Amino acid sequence: MIGSPLAHVLTPALLNARLAADGLGLRVTPREIGVSDLAAYVAAARGAEEVRGLVVTTPLKEAVCGHLDRKTALVELIGSCNCIRADGGSWIGANFDGFGFARALADAGVVLKGKRVLLMGCGGAGKAIAERVAGEGAAPLLISDPMAGRAAAFAYRLGSKIAAASEIPSGDIDIVVNASPLGMQPDDPSPVSPEVVGRCSVVVDIVVAADSRLRRIARERGKLVIEGEAMVRSQVDLFRSFMLSGATSEAAAMRHAAGGVLAESVS
Repeated sequence: MIGSPLAHVLTPALLNARLAADGLGLRVTPREIGVSDLAAYVAAARGAEEVRGLVVTTPLKEAVCGHLDRKTALVELIGSCNCIRADGGSWIGANFDGFGFARALADAGVVLKGKRVLLMGCGGAGKAIAERVAGEGAAPLLISDPMAGRAAAFAYRLGSKIAAASEIPSGDIDIVVNASPLGMQPDDPSPVSPEVVGRCSVVVDIVVAADSRLRRIARERGKLVIEGEAMVRSQVDLFRSFMLSGATSEAAAMRHAAGGVLAESVS
């Protein structure tokens, strides 16, 4: 697993527990890698026979796409990758952030179809979540990002029922999603105001941390809170399936994880 910081990540322990049961001698090892270190790490990892794949986290999900030999259609669309399988000398990248997000909501009894969603953050994870929210039929989806033009450019790529929000809307919101880095540090501000939280029903904070100001505000107002750990847990079987099968798409890996028959050509 590569990225930085990694002190808070749950994926290695969760995935190692699953891999141990396979009896294949595979193990996830965290490697603190920043963007400036990525090219050198990739060059070394490509020549290492023991590297069967990579789990990728912040801040590398977008940067690593430039080092892939093949990409799933989803990675081509969103420009973000969080899982790589090494097929011999060829690396194929996929992204399960959006599917993990949707699974975590479904497990909590939250249906995305028809819901009004405000997404804070349009980085590597945010784009994957936006694609899945749109795919599940949420309407409308508003994306807000502090980097000028990033949300608007991605909203244009996704198409209808997606809009970039230069300001937080004044009307009702069903679900607020924090896919920004705010919350990784204990003193970080909330990405939205308490007033905005008061107008929604569900708060999803994908940051994996002990707690965040956003979550505290949401709990104080009696909102359903879905934390980042749920999204991580929902992806573990998908990471394993993609790396140990011949899946060429996220959907094929999901079918394999569910015990379905997998053909390498399935997309």
